[in-house]
Amino acid sequence: MKKFLLTACVIIVPLLQLYAAEPSARITENILTLETAKKIAIENNPGIRQTLARIRSSRALLGQAYASWFPTISVSGGYFYRHADIQPDWQPDIRVKKNIREATGNLELNWLLFNGFTRKAETLAAKYGIEQTEQIHADTQRLLIESIATAYYQAQLARENIRIADNNAAFNRALEKTATIRRSVGTASRSEMLNFSIRTVQAESDSIQAERNYTIACTILAELMGIPDTELPSDLAPISENRVIANAVPAYETLISTALNNRPDLKAIDAGINAAEERKNAAKGSWMPGIGLTAGLNYTKQTGADPVQEERNRYAGITASWDVFTGGRRSAGFQQKKAEVYALEEEKRRTILSIQSGIRQAIANAKAAEQQWERQEKARKMTRQVRHDVEMLYKTGSADLTRLNEAQTDLVRAEGLASSSKVNYLLALEKLLSKSGVLQPKEQ
Repeated sequence: MKKFLLTACVIIVPLLQLYAAEPSARITENILTLETAKKIAIENNPGIRQTLARIRSSRALLGQAYASWFPTISVSGGYFYRHADIQPDWQPDIRVKKNIREATGNLELNWLLFNGFTRKAETLAAKYGIEQTEQIHADTQRLLIESIATAYYQAQLARENIRIADNNAAFNRALEKTATIRRSVGTASRSEMLNFSIRTVQAESDSIQAERNYTIACTILAELMGIPDTELPSDLAPISENRVIANAVPAYETLISTALNNRPDLKAIDAGINAAEERKNAAKGSWMPGIGLTAGLNYTKQTGADPVQEERNRYAGITASWDVFTGGRRSAGFQQKKAEVYALEEEKRRTILSIQSGIRQAIANAKAAEQQWERQEKARKMTRQVRHDVEMLYKTGSADLTRLNEAQTDLVRAEGLASSSKVNYLLALEKLLSKSGVLQPKEQ
């Protein structure tokens, strides 16, 4: 256990270094942070609630299995009214009519003592069933948190694109105003003024498209969070301005070791295999006899006839039943359970291969995203400086309009690439945590 905790810390701590500069998980006024979104989703998402209901269902199945270890006590009774019209054979000239009232009561106890260990196997299978549903619940949380992070960062990226488009529009709008003034005094052409007008309109169109993407991403996020009407009641926290790149990608061996010990989907399969093994053992019990204890009390009383009849019967004994021949039903049932175990074992192999492949892909994506973010940030800074220099040269008449358009276009593209590369890096880190099986909501 200590070794596992140490391994998990080795993975989680460096992966979370980048998030240190993110805003707090608490909601401040109308700001929704990623950690708060995860917490709300865990509480409200219908898929999570569905898995919780399945856990309750599996626990009820265990209760049913436990009940087979106890005796069953049954009580029955009745009260009857009978009209008797009798003509005895030995006295054909006599006809007897009577109204008879009959009261009955029965108390019976049945207790299964032995059924070839089927009862024990079924109880163990129910216990493993609880473990399986609990691990499915944990895996549903893992996948939900990953989806929440994806939707959240996509929304933040869309909002960054809105900011970039609005800044582009404001830049061209300011130059359009300057060009209009210069044209009024004859120092600028109409095409120069219209150039900035066109680029302003294009930037506004880009902003509208980004607004659409932001609305869609927020709607998806609200759906995952289980919010009615799928409309977020608050704005998202701003994307972190931290531009320091941390070497936060652990080695494959560390990640795969933690994943194989911690992935809930793999644990769910293990529990399923154990449950299937016990169901197979329960099927073996059908070749054994069933032995039980039975005891009871019967009471009957009839009134309305002479004499009044009253009976009390008590009994106790042991019963046994043994299916000697079933036409191959038992053998076929056992082979079915055996095949189910084999199928689950192969599913485990497939899942392990998927985990290994997923972690390798996640590491490759994270490393590439890290390098791309670093380079795109450098490109953004250099492009901004170039645009500033060209703008100054344009205002002094040393650079033409075409060069200014190129510099502004390059800046808009560099800003967009820098923002998207950062979001890709953040998502890559989230996927690393998810693939290793340690992606959980933080405690508030």
